[in-house]
Amino acid sequence: MRADELWASFGGRCILSTALFAVGLLAWWRWPKSWPAKSQWLLLTTLAVAVRAFVWPLPVSDDVHRYLWEGRLVRLGLSPYAAPADAPQFSALHDADWAAMNHQDQLTVYPPLAELIFAGLGAAVDAPWIYKLAFTLAELAVLPLLAALGGRERLRWLALYACNPVPVLSFAGEAHFDSLMILATVAAVWAWERGRFHWAWALLGLAVQIKVAAVFLLWPFWAQADARARRAAWAFAIAATLPALPFLHSLPNLVRGLTRFGSGTSGNGFLHYLLELLTHSKAFPSLALAALFAVTLFVIGKKVRPMSRAALHTFGAFVLCAPTVTYWYPAWGLPFATLHSCSPFWVLSVLDIFYFAAWRQQSLTGMWEHPWWAYWALWTPVMLTLAVWLRRAYRGGLASDSELPAHHQNQ
Repeated sequence: MRADELWASFGGRCILSTALFAVGLLAWWRWPKSWPAKSQWLLLTTLAVAVRAFVWPLPVSDDVHRYLWEGRLVRLGLSPYAAPADAPQFSALHDADWAAMNHQDQLTVYPPLAELIFAGLGAAVDAPWIYKLAFTLAELAVLPLLAALGGRERLRWLALYACNPVPVLSFAGEAHFDSLMILATVAAVWAWERGRFHWAWALLGLAVQIKVAAVFLLWPFWAQADARARRAAWAFAIAATLPALPFLHSLPNLVRGLTRFGSGTSGNGFLHYLLELLTHSKAFPSLALAALFAVTLFVIGKKVRPMSRAALHTFGAFVLCAPTVTYWYPAWGLPFATLHSCSPFWVLSVLDIFYFAAWRQQSLTGMWEHPWWAYWALWTPVMLTLAVWLRRAYRGGLASDSELPAHHQNQ
């Protein structure tokens, strides 16, 4: 078996994931806390760049072919929302990337700013590596923001985050663009917790325009805002509107694409899987979990402080309630889990490798599906850890600051 075939296999990914986490755990354990801050930062940066350089040769996800193809549509003045990729009106534009993309029969689910970014990167270099480079740099840019939020005492935890297999494999390895949303949401939380509300709202608007899942933070932002912060919400409206203007005539199809994806697909979502087993239905679990998530989000907005912790709970609740949980979804909340030492997220990030058991299943049966044993191997330890963590969190109160850095506790 060639090296590229090994790392693109379930067994190979398990080896890579274990090795990455072991390196991070060793760095966390042996972190030189007595070193000067500049030396610690140099070590952290070197470590983060080194592990990403190591996985750089991994093949990109087939999603990248959609980035390339839809970016070309935008540069040609066409809307990727006009029709599915296999529509007759796009037949003259079929190429190798079109042939390699997934879900050609479905409408795109990427927001306008994401499409503009795909077009801009493709205009610079029309090749997969430019996307991998851009999304890796975006993910690395999260580190100084987390350091600013958590203080110098969190640097050893940032070393563990820097080697975490989920962001490393997802962004530096497979070139998923979610790192752009993660950067924007962390920057928005950073601005919020420093009282820079115009910037916070604008950055949240940009995050939503990159990945719609960031819209779930809109309620915690609004619920926690005082009169001054709410007056700055116009910045969100502008940032969330301007990138959509070139696509207004076809933008309703984005909603249709998102609705179809959210209601018609499921995979690796544990609560959805359990409800499917109990009800023998796909529609009811989706509706029930959507209602559960809405109630949970309402409570988070009202009760959970500070904003970084509210973001952690929001993305955690989404991962639990979503019908589909891809390998890289846990990366959305992982930066905030780093700030608050959230053990369920760390367990999830280690065991998330069982997501790729679907590769093995596909090689055996020809169908992309997650085997029953992968659900239980991944989610049982996560749910047990979550129960313990929530018990501790509720005992201290949802707005407990016992695990927060000093600059939060003094606010």
